[in-house]
Amino acid sequence: MDWFRTLLIVAVAVLGWNIIFQWNQDYGQSNDATASEVNNPQDIQVGHNDALKPQVADSINSSLVPQSEKTEVSAPVVTQNEPKIIQVSTDIYDIEIDLNGGDLVRLALKQYPRSVENPDDPFVMLVNNSNAKYIAESGIIGASSFDLDASAEQGRPVFKAAQDSYTMSDNSLVIPLEYTNAAGVTFEKRYIFNKDSYQIQVEYEITNDGNSNWLGRPYSRLRRTGFKDPSTGGGFGLPTFLGVAYWDPEEKFTKVKFSDLEDKGTRSAYLNTTMEGGWIGILQHYFVVAWTPAENETNLYRASYNENMKVPGGQEYIADAVQQQITVKPGETVTTSQSMYAGPKLQERLKEAAHGLNLSVDYGPLFFISDLLMAVMKTIHKFIGNWGFSIILLTLFIKALLFPLAAKGYRSMAKMREMQPKMVELKKKHGEDRQKMSQELMKLYQKEGVNPLGGCLPMLLQMPIFLALYWALLESVELRQAPFILWIQDLSIMDPYFILPLLMGASMYFQQRLNPEPPDPMQAKVMKFMPIAMTFLFLFFPSGLVLYWFTNNVLSIAQQAYITKKVQ
Repeated sequence: MDWFRTLLIVAVAVLGWNIIFQWNQDYGQSNDATASEVNNPQDIQVGHNDALKPQVADSINSSLVPQSEKTEVSAPVVTQNEPKIIQVSTDIYDIEIDLNGGDLVRLALKQYPRSVENPDDPFVMLVNNSNAKYIAESGIIGASSFDLDASAEQGRPVFKAAQDSYTMSDNSLVIPLEYTNAAGVTFEKRYIFNKDSYQIQVEYEITNDGNSNWLGRPYSRLRRTGFKDPSTGGGFGLPTFLGVAYWDPEEKFTKVKFSDLEDKGTRSAYLNTTMEGGWIGILQHYFVVAWTPAENETNLYRASYNENMKVPGGQEYIADAVQQQITVKPGETVTTSQSMYAGPKLQERLKEAAHGLNLSVDYGPLFFISDLLMAVMKTIHKFIGNWGFSIILLTLFIKALLFPLAAKGYRSMAKMREMQPKMVELKKKHGEDRQKMSQELMKLYQKEGVNPLGGCLPMLLQMPIFLALYWALLESVELRQAPFILWIQDLSIMDPYFILPLLMGASMYFQQRLNPEPPDPMQAKVMKFMPIAMTFLFLFFPSGLVLYWFTNNVLSIAQQAYITKKVQ
């Protein structure tokens, strides 16, 4: 049965790689612009003219407003203007707001460096320059609103701000922007930031000093061109998802690749549905921006593709959330709000922000194991403060947990090693008759009380954990730029000097030496080739994953040597 063990090892290795590769093919996304073009601080030149037309999409226009309401006074024509930027600094954000529309056109995360080599440059999530565009837009549409539909040539309202810059000095910071239309309706748009929070509140206080009812539908939107995800790490064949995602309380969590939006075309939206609660956003490797309306609100959600020659690359991907219509009578003041999460994919923070938003951390088909592994690793990290040593201790914990089962496999392999001379004799005697050889081997196994498949048990137990840990290490922002020791300064990317993969390959070779050699010469050659093949495969895996596998091999060698000595 050695041939079966050999075949199983090869099959599991190939299957594991195919699962990883196919999952990434299904949910990965390749793009044109480079990460440096997006996150280069010297290249942040905000230009917002192309965003002056909100492009709410064909169905979100005046047809949404009842006929009786279309006689109300519309907003005055606002021509396109040069960007008018105000600067906002909080404890976790550096932000730029364009007063043309009052949109977020730049957002950088102070606590997340752009790269290990540039620790003082914050990672830029929202950006609007000559290479890339990714903005968070919000406004109001409808018969008497100030944001016009996609068919209009006019621009956005120009807000006024009391200051050119704002800095958080307390537990919260409020940025008030004001605009009054020709009908005497005043709109105060307020951005509210709270200390150590990645949730941004956008409030509209609408005061109607006119003579007729004001009607409108608040909307929020993300607009992004197809530039490459600047947060993703290096690694051959290891793409990560970049695209739109939304949560439907009935259909649950759904991801939509940008290519699927393109296939739908510019005339119709991929998603166009009304639901209570939910959220919609754009995911990238370690970060997410999502509009998160209140769970008791009914909203229209849309995901669409648009060809726009005014943006870099000439195309953009749009995610919308449109609220129900509100009415403000003369003399009344009404307040409405929208929420947005913009930050790292930290599961605890995501759960607080919106129901189901934590699923944007996609651990793949073995998520239930990945969640458990990450929970254990986070607990360990609280005490030792190093993710590399947390992986090592997690491996120790797993090996200790599985030792009773693994010991049975190691005992079986040790007994088979002792049986090696008898197996060689059988081969000499029945080598030409494979059927007779198999029959005699089975008799020998029964006589010695050995299970020929027992040695496969440790490997079978490891594979689900290995695959689950792969996705956990690949997807968890906690591991991004997490240093270990010496040359390993980022556990989420491959070892730059390939030292860990080579050590892993060497440990696999020594572990193989403890096992009985297959009697068949071809099987023996295949087994000898496995450490080389696995080393090549692991060259491009995240170094945190290679560290786990290397540690696992070393502990397996120690366990197997101990069991073998006891058997002897």
